[in-house]
Amino acid sequence: MFKILATFAVFVSVLASSLLGVGGTVTATAATSKVSFNSWQKDVIYVYDTTSKIKKSDGTRVWPVKAAAERWDNDNPVDFRYTTKGCPANSQCVIVRQKELAAPAVGTTLLSRVGTDIKSVTIYLDTTFGRTNSSAKRRNVTCHELGHSLGLKHRNAKTTCLTSYANTVKYPDATDIKNLRTMYGYR
Repeated sequence: MFKILATFAVFVSVLASSLLGVGGTVTATAATSKVSFNSWQKDVIYVYDTTSKIKKSDGTRVWPVKAAAERWDNDNPVDFRYTTKGCPANSQCVIVRQKELAAPAVGTTLLSRVGTDIKSVTIYLDTTFGRTNSSAKRRNVTCHELGHSLGLKHRNAKTTCLTSYANTVKYPDATDIKNLRTMYGYR
């Protein structure tokens, strides 16, 4: 019974998102009542920050990965665990790196998956963008890519860091968290 109700809830969420133009990564196939979306298999995900020692001239971190990961961890069914020492063996791991990206990219997220299960993620944050932009814009890009690492896609709302362009919105919004609850609460 729970599975039927969860399937129906996901279907309604997808239908509402489609009609209202708000994004999420949840999809449903009505004919088979099968729910499919890209998500991690377990609810604990380590965020391994290899950029933590890269600093601005004032001593602050170029990429605020820890702060962004902690924000995604709030009210979210997924437990993000920040680390600078590497991910434990056999854990689910998001690795965050800095490298020079071809313009206009300022960040990219590479997901490795089997079927709809995310197996590993590597995030690349652009060196030049990190050196030349405000802390709010760097926080936006970091938040944005971490959102993708959870399986979320771009949204058209101006209230989220998951828009398809760099801006100064530094946080996920309530719809992002609702989409995660739908995606990860289904299990």
